[in-house]
Amino acid sequence: MPEPLAFYQPTTVDEAVRLLDELGDEAKIVAGSTALTIMLRQRLIAPSALVSIGRLSGLDTIEVRDGELVLGALVRHRDVELSPVVRDAVPVLARTFGVVANVRVRNAATVGGVLAESDYASDPPATFLALDAIVEVQGPSGKRDIPISEFFVAFYETAIEPNEIVTGVRVPLLPAGSGAVYEKFVTRSSEDRPCVGVAAIARLAADGTLEDVRVAVGAAAETPQRFTDLEAAARGKVPDTEVLTAIAEGYAERIEALDDMRGSAWYRTEMVKVWVRRAIEHAVADARGAGNPG
Repeated sequence: MPEPLAFYQPTTVDEAVRLLDELGDEAKIVAGSTALTIMLRQRLIAPSALVSIGRLSGLDTIEVRDGELVLGALVRHRDVELSPVVRDAVPVLARTFGVVANVRVRNAATVGGVLAESDYASDPPATFLALDAIVEVQGPSGKRDIPISEFFVAFYETAIEPNEIVTGVRVPLLPAGSGAVYEKFVTRSSEDRPCVGVAAIARLAADGTLEDVRVAVGAAAETPQRFTDLEAAARGKVPDTEVLTAIAEGYAERIEALDDMRGSAWYRTEMVKVWVRRAIEHAVADARGAGNPG
């Protein structure tokens, strides 16, 4: 018979960090448990201890502070989806969390959990990447910020140290006139995770050219992908078919697509071409609807 799991329920962040530091690599954090339960059942992990952070106070808040939307690590997906604060400050984030799995999952899964898990087929990471989010973590040495561009390292691997926990994420508010979308392409059921997910942001100058454009592709590779040089090359240009196709083909060429039950590498590459172009088109349309010229 396998040894029973030790289960801890700290009530403060400092206590949780101390437990992780003492227990070492054999301990895993429990929050919403939507991902951990699957991993345990499929024997992808075999921890000797679980540290539940569900009782930690102060990590379930949503607020706008100093030009940023701040989400606590224990905020549920459903809370992000329905929050008037999120819908007003960063509506694309509410829309992204609203297409994750189904209501049952969204009522359990947490913001910190979806970040720390680093599952390639999750929806929110791509949107966080396009939004230049900053992940807040805390460990024995104190608090630190990790730019989202440095956070996702590899398949189920992040820049978090084993004795650190995610405490929240900050999202800079977009400038007025910005358009932002998240496009989710699924090949199986409507509740399934994406074959390709694309977050796109666009803002137009007075002459109708692209003042800003950002694109992040999720679910196609081990980590969400963003190529800032391709974005930079499109700035100052009219967002016509030629420009958008060039960006889409550039992403498709660079992303090392993977194979899984949702699509082959070849198919994913073809879908990146389609959905990156479509997402930017929709972001541009959203920007025009927000009052931008062009």
